[in-house]
Amino acid sequence: MEHYFDLPVSYNGIEHNYKGRLVTFGYVYKFYIVIDGLEYVFEKDDEQQYRVLSENEQGKKDVDPALIQSIIDTLNVLAKL
Repeated sequence: MEHYFDLPVSYNGIEHNYKGRLVTFGYVYKFYIVIDGLEYVFEKDDEQQYRVLSENEQGKKDVDPALIQSIIDTLNVLAKL
């Protein structure tokens, strides 16, 4: 099952909106977030911390680690609501 959404993320003092979708696989879920035209997968690992995967390895661009952390922080806040 998929749900589409806009994810508001504060990064470098500016509010950005990223397109995303939540995909569930049984008891597991993944967030697919579009950053600079490429889709990155955010999922929880065995320690319940988010890790980031890219399904577009060939076209992968370097993304600022601070942006990735801002997205993870936003996902963690939303998970507590």
